[in-house]
Amino acid sequence: MEIFVSKENQQHGPYDQEQLLSLLNDGKLNRRDLIFYEGLGEWKPLEEVFEVEEALMHYMDEGQDAEVVAEVYQHVAQIISSHEQIFYIAHQKRKLMKTKPDAVIVTNERLIVIHQGLGGSRMEDHQWRDIIRVEMKEGLMGTTFSMLDRNDHLIQVDDLPKPQLEKVCQLAQEMRG
Repeated sequence: MEIFVSKENQQHGPYDQEQLLSLLNDGKLNRRDLIFYEGLGEWKPLEEVFEVEEALMHYMDEGQDAEVVAEVYQHVAQIISSHEQIFYIAHQKRKLMKTKPDAVIVTNERLIVIHQGLGGSRMEDHQWRDIIRVEMKEGLMGTTFSMLDRNDHLIQVDDLPKPQLEKVCQLAQEMRG
């Protein structure tokens, strides 16, 4: 989708959704700037059209990289159902040997883990009812997120920043309720 922006009576674009999220996170756009794309009908304030900015901003509370969160959000938004809502996105610290960090995504229906490797990405998702345990471990080499499902399948993600990991664990406890 090509999105055009009107800011201070000047038209900019076209942008795709990822670029738009990046502009929002960098403070180059605000919620009241006008946008237009084919099918919208007329220019409207961004806040009336996209809930993305609000959602994305609350994912950034614990120091996440805006570019990584926007990319993960766009990827996951394509696979979730219409009544599913993304609550939180956490990601690894960037590593030299990896082009993209692993990520943990909390929705109202499931926990999704995206593992990045040389051959591409691999996604695992688990419904909350199938998750037995979610925990955080701190060691000499950093923090580790782990999740155990009903089939005794253990999933781990190393090097999530501690504040992000704490938030994931808190939300997981609430969702498993």
